[in-house]
Amino acid sequence: MKSNQLFLCVAVGLAFLFFAVCEDTPFEWMRPDRFDEINDKFYSITGENCRSKRQDDLQFRPGTVAQKPRYNMLLSTIIYSNRSNLLHAHNMALNRAFFYSFIYQQLNNSWDFDTQPGLMYIYMGHAADVTANPGFINGSSIFFDNNCSYPNWYRKMNFNTTLPLFGPRAWRADDYNEPTSWLREPSNNTIDIHDYGSGRIRNYTHPQYKGNPWYRDWLPDLVEKDDSVRKFTYSVGIKYSNTTGVFIKDEFTDYSFFGPPQPGQLSGKEALPVLISDPYFDCDRSDRWIVTASAPVVEYMPRYSPWIHLRRARFVGVTTMDLEFERLDMNQCPLAEGNPAPNYFANTARCRPVTTMCEPLMGFGFRRGGYQCVCEPGYYYPWWHDGPFQGVEIEQATYDEWLYGFDCLNVEQRMLTPDMAPEFITRKRRSVYSTKDRFMAAVPKGQSVRLTAQRKRSVIEALKEHRAEAQALESAAAELHPKVVKKRSTRLVAKKSALGSASSLHREKRSATDEEAASRMKRIMERKYQTNKGNCGTKKAYELFLPGDVNFGVERQFEAQGRTALRLAHFLSNFLQNVDEYEEFGDLKGDRRLNETQIFAEVIANVMGDFRILGSGVFFDRYKFRMSPPVNNTDPRFVNGITREFFGPYAWRHSSSDQGTGLDSFNALDFSGFQDFYTDKAWFQNLKSRWATNFYDLKKFTAKPMIRSNYNGTSSIRFEYYPLTYRAATYEDGEWLRPEFKCDGRVEDWVVTYLAPIFGKNDLKTRIEFKGVVTVDVSLDYLDINQCPSNFYVANAFKNTARCDYQSQYCVALEGKRFNTGGYKCECRQGFEYPFNDLAWFFDGQTMEQEYGKLQAGEPNRYHTLKCRIGAASSLTSSLLLVVALATLQLLW
Repeated sequence: MKSNQLFLCVAVGLAFLFFAVCEDTPFEWMRPDRFDEINDKFYSITGENCRSKRQDDLQFRPGTVAQKPRYNMLLSTIIYSNRSNLLHAHNMALNRAFFYSFIYQQLNNSWDFDTQPGLMYIYMGHAADVTANPGFINGSSIFFDNNCSYPNWYRKMNFNTTLPLFGPRAWRADDYNEPTSWLREPSNNTIDIHDYGSGRIRNYTHPQYKGNPWYRDWLPDLVEKDDSVRKFTYSVGIKYSNTTGVFIKDEFTDYSFFGPPQPGQLSGKEALPVLISDPYFDCDRSDRWIVTASAPVVEYMPRYSPWIHLRRARFVGVTTMDLEFERLDMNQCPLAEGNPAPNYFANTARCRPVTTMCEPLMGFGFRRGGYQCVCEPGYYYPWWHDGPFQGVEIEQATYDEWLYGFDCLNVEQRMLTPDMAPEFITRKRRSVYSTKDRFMAAVPKGQSVRLTAQRKRSVIEALKEHRAEAQALESAAAELHPKVVKKRSTRLVAKKSALGSASSLHREKRSATDEEAASRMKRIMERKYQTNKGNCGTKKAYELFLPGDVNFGVERQFEAQGRTALRLAHFLSNFLQNVDEYEEFGDLKGDRRLNETQIFAEVIANVMGDFRILGSGVFFDRYKFRMSPPVNNTDPRFVNGITREFFGPYAWRHSSSDQGTGLDSFNALDFSGFQDFYTDKAWFQNLKSRWATNFYDLKKFTAKPMIRSNYNGTSSIRFEYYPLTYRAATYEDGEWLRPEFKCDGRVEDWVVTYLAPIFGKNDLKTRIEFKGVVTVDVSLDYLDINQCPSNFYVANAFKNTARCDYQSQYCVALEGKRFNTGGYKCECRQGFEYPFNDLAWFFDGQTMEQEYGKLQAGEPNRYHTLKCRIGAASSLTSSLLLVVALATLQLLW
């Protein structure tokens, strides 16, 4: 009995050891790796036990988020689509940091106190960051340091008094269990907004606070010796207009302000304006593993002081953008030039060594299998498998399947490309007088001249006999059926004349390329590159536009820039539908109306926060913008505010190459100062007519704001209006315009423009109406064109223009090639192999375009050699087996 118990204990122990070693792996041959380590930690921390965990347990190792965007490398590196959401969070954090830095330094006088952003302005601004960016951003906030925020929304609070802490944060709530969700399905349209400077565990500045990695990166800013290098001075020129068609001054008024640092300012060390944290568990808040992009807010401290010389620019707060860690794609491929260190998940892909290599895929998030295994140079896919081996298939394979089913075959007898050959072998010119020279030129090395000549004579005699026999049969058929033979000969002659020479009887690779589309593409590219700021004034109006199908793919590639405009449209819609300047809430004052400086700051921040955005504007409809009255106003007509006929602030970027300063500069002006009104433009009229009366398609968004109960933040209570609801457009409701060259003395470049509508309450507060348009102008040069084949109904000006040999190749569009031809690769089809002995396994599209250009120009080229050949058998044995099998089948047949 004891022996049985001992045996049972040993068996249980071995089983436990086995499962401990092979944990989280479907098969025994898959040993646990770093993914399993992070995955175990990911699921072991929950909202119920996170408070009892150490801070180290609530953070992942450095490198778990690889390829973080760096501000000083955004223009020199390719940001692939698997990092587009991380880049957008980077840009939005910088956007908000520029906004708060500009607005608080611009309105830094005692008489500007009431015109600064109020409580609901800040709450609604961060809620718009979340509602306009589903799939990109899940949380947005600003956290002020101790006694660094000056509230203007408390009636009985003394002027020039600070709050102990103030940290409003908006987070996308899971509203599946809301009373209004009848189907119990999450809508992603509900936002929780809390002040994290109030309530329980509110001191996010404390060193023992577990969820504040962004705080230690920037705050507290108490050392003055590095102020001159940590805060960079930015300059913006603004031109105002207070009368329709007239500017106040013809010159731009310069406004300088301190903002986030610029890279390379610190000696021997980089100072990035945006830092991206390692993943950490957001305990007692969202209870999720998140990644935060943070940027500092700069303001003069102390803000209001009679001794101005004692003030200094100081980091007073941090803007943050939060993403869920499990939505970020991880890269399991080995470290390489496109996959730099640190990457904690590197080398966890299970591609077969020697014959295959790893390529990452997009959209898998924190999940195994987000890669594919392509053949190494010198190998090709077996005939039974079409295309790369998918990582999800490999991760589910047994050991035998992995060992024998995911290998590429060796390409034998590879050829050298002309640039790799030791020398060119030129053919000797034949002599018209010497028959011996003719034969000698064609004699292979090591063969007898006599034997070769005899073989040639026998072949020629056989051809003559065959030709004579064919002619005899043709003449006999002509006597029996003269009409049929005549028609047939006529068709052959017509076919020969149409094809040209005898060599044209073979199928050319041009047959799969739409030459008409290629010619149209050439004209489009010529118009684009021949139009510049020096000659755009001499062009006709239609020459400053490109066809609408040129911007194919802009909805996906420039989605982040479009959502930047949508974010501002959401904020303005929320503010104009819910804020009334006459409302008071006891000791809590309501927000005042919008003013010029706030809207200018918003469009300036849009441009300064994203390199791809060249211009951004807000254009209100006629008599739809009512601003706060001027400070110290004594005119009784302006007691209830000023209703502007037009108001259209627009900001744009001047390239550093144009200025010669090495840094971009920014300007802004009010379009109401021009004589030609923007409301008469076609883009404004079309969007207004679409949304003039029908608001059925607008989405309803819900915000649930929680505010502090008193100045000290003893507890959190609901805002008077809880919840707040508003209607706004989605990204699909906006519109991308066709490419245009902006020849207006401002942007002066090819751009594509996104339009987002604004909606607010009418004067009687009875219904929603169209208020205006938010625009962003994105540089066309960043758009990747797609020349690969596509369906007839796809509106793409460049489709079917790739120069691949579609009998043996298929086309794959490449990212990061921008607005240039050749942004594709021609890979070998199933059953074909790459024939050349170089470091590639596909034909590059730029090489195909160059060689074809040489062919068209009549220059020496190797275009007809740029195609795959039929894949040979891996060895002689397999070839013999195939012959025997075919012979057996033929005998049985």
